[in-house]
Amino acid sequence: MLLAFLLISLLFIGGLIYNQKSRKRVCAICISVLLSWFVLFILYKTGAHENIVLLSLLMGQSITGLYYFGLKRLPKPLRIFTLPFFLSLTVVFYLLITEEFILTAFGLLTALWILAWLIFIYRDDPGKKPLAQAVTNCCEDV
Repeated sequence: MLLAFLLISLLFIGGLIYNQKSRKRVCAICISVLLSWFVLFILYKTGAHENIVLLSLLMGQSITGLYYFGLKRLPKPLRIFTLPFFLSLTVVFYLLITEEFILTAFGLLTALWILAWLIFIYRDDPGKKPLAQAVTNCCEDV
């Protein structure tokens, strides 16, 4: 774990330096965590790294970071898709680690995407509007 933290710290400093020298800004923590778990993932797949818990935690941090990155940039009506998006990222990262396809999880994700599309399509319908607003305003007041 110490080496992973050292790698994250060095990449964070590199991200800060990059931001000082470049017009294109990056989140130094996000990029350092992403690059660190990517390196650990490659080492894990080659058998050189065995700490699956640390790898999973770092991947989870990237999932959350991607979620908030998208949340900031999405037009409000598209926030209806945040739950299926978040869970889809989780499934993708789970597949990366385990290489295990779980049909029931994909079935649930498909149902959630369809439900989100239906809410999106009928978001201005008076009967559906409160539900659409509740979903789009989900994380604003906390």
